[in-house]
Amino acid sequence: MKQAVVCFFLFMTVLLPVMHVSPLLAEDNTAVFAAKEQDRIWTVRVSSFSQADTAWGFMSYLKGEGYNPVMVALFDDKGTLWRVVQIGDYPTRSQARAAGGDFKKRTGLTYIVRSMSSAMLARRTLESRRSPLPTWSVMSADAATSAAKAKPELVGAPESLFYELDQGDILRATGHRQQNVILARIMIRRGYVDDGLRLYARLLRIYPDDLELREEFIGALIDAGEYEKAESMLREWLGDDPASPRALRQEARLRLAVGDYSVQLNTLDYLLRLRPGDTDSISNKAYSSQQGGDWLGAIESFSELVDAEPDNFEARQALSNLLKERRPRLTLTPSVYMQSDESITTTLGSRFSMQITDQTRGEFYYANTRIYRPQGDGVEKINKDVNQAALLLKRDFTRTFTGVAGLGAYEGTASGISGALGFDWRIHDPGTFSAMIDYNNPWLDEPTAANYEGRYNQLSLTYDGFYDNVWGLYLNGQLRQYQLESEKNYGTKGIYNVILTRRILEDPDLFVSYSFYRSHFKYDDDNFRPFTVLEDESIHTLSASFSKSLCDILVLQASGGIRLDEFKNSPSYFGGPSLALRLGRFELDLNYEYSSDSGLAGGGETHLLSGGIGFVF
Repeated sequence: MKQAVVCFFLFMTVLLPVMHVSPLLAEDNTAVFAAKEQDRIWTVRVSSFSQADTAWGFMSYLKGEGYNPVMVALFDDKGTLWRVVQIGDYPTRSQARAAGGDFKKRTGLTYIVRSMSSAMLARRTLESRRSPLPTWSVMSADAATSAAKAKPELVGAPESLFYELDQGDILRATGHRQQNVILARIMIRRGYVDDGLRLYARLLRIYPDDLELREEFIGALIDAGEYEKAESMLREWLGDDPASPRALRQEARLRLAVGDYSVQLNTLDYLLRLRPGDTDSISNKAYSSQQGGDWLGAIESFSELVDAEPDNFEARQALSNLLKERRPRLTLTPSVYMQSDESITTTLGSRFSMQITDQTRGEFYYANTRIYRPQGDGVEKINKDVNQAALLLKRDFTRTFTGVAGLGAYEGTASGISGALGFDWRIHDPGTFSAMIDYNNPWLDEPTAANYEGRYNQLSLTYDGFYDNVWGLYLNGQLRQYQLESEKNYGTKGIYNVILTRRILEDPDLFVSYSFYRSHFKYDDDNFRPFTVLEDESIHTLSASFSKSLCDILVLQASGGIRLDEFKNSPSYFGGPSLALRLGRFELDLNYEYSSDSGLAGGGETHLLSGGIGFVF
């Protein structure tokens, strides 16, 4: 391991740009002078190298970061060949600057924008290590004199005359400090976090008054979870300069990371008093308010940020989602479920939700379910209509704890009062633990139970977490007590389910999952079995789901998988497509799923058609 780290350090040290002070020139300056304005291409240059291995190594690094770089061979005024790495070429200077800004924001590396003729770019681009290198043509005395005179003001010279680049300008002073800062960034990005932090600490001892370096080091400590070290440095910094914007920004980041949202908001408010309209502080305040549970404050801050930066897509999306989540919403959910015994369960559900107070949200639910099955050989006829209505309240007691209570009624199989009581507790940022007790719900997933006034009580415990936007873990346990007719206990069912999910792609979204489902049903009276319930299930499932935005308003989804029940002889499979349409406040979802096994005692294939029609007021 130590040898690998040493090799990595040596490679990264070589990878850094080579320091040089001579400008890079064309093979014939007169050709550049004669280049037409409309033939000019603006390039974003990020580094240059004299050694081929170093240059191609840097190209590989950029490709690993998702870029499509090109290498161009240019000479300086002494005839030295340099391999200049560019991340793009553009028809206008503004487009090149925008691309360079995105590159710096993403990688932490600097860049410079220069122009050249398209013919020169095509002629000097190196496609591979085997590409032939150009030869140096000595300039005329007059051209050399002109270049020498122009060199001191190279950056300000007309671009039509000079596309050459001063090597010292490539990373804007790639001296000892800048080289090692870049190396520390690359170490951390490649996973050598401790080594990168040690390099930052060593640099800060050499340059103790470099506030930019101190700010970057503290940010790296926060990203690495070294909160105590970051807090110690910030305490010392703010002790010397309580109004330092750099220190206050990192203080706000630290408070966000440790979940101390009130202190973070106070820090950001102070920063905004020092620097009104600072968009970085407004953005941090918006996201902090959202994570801290202050949705009104988040909406206000996101609105201010969107006014200041109309092209900020992430802020506009966050604001839109908050408004949709908190505004009154009406959703209709029709579905048709068809089983192989000719049972058809048709449901038309409707749900209206709205914010009642800052902390309380109310939801009213109504559904009509019709269960029909014709009479057959040894098969009971079913023809039942079930009406359900319920009111559910959700109260945010703290940022991480939400209480849930509900009261409802139903009629059609039997009639009665239903109730629900529970909570959602975000025990850590990636995961939430939920508990819910449901009392006296109609039993609808087994069609025959409708003829016997079937109903059930249930206790459910759930953990649902998603880590680093890559791994998901879902754990659920249920205990159900079923009843038939006059409060007669029919049986008890225990269930637990474990699902492990892995994100494979982000655009399009592709997830694969493995799940294990186990259930056991025990009859209360072996002499009373008007219909059969599957007593034991032990199911392993492999599945995948896919989601792709075809445009801003249309999303295509698909999912499917294969199941293996240890108590059955053959595997079953399932799958189907989904379509989601988003038109402003109007939402439409269409879904279809086929399964080769219903999961009930009678087995058989099933078809499910479902949808959703929603409107946000």
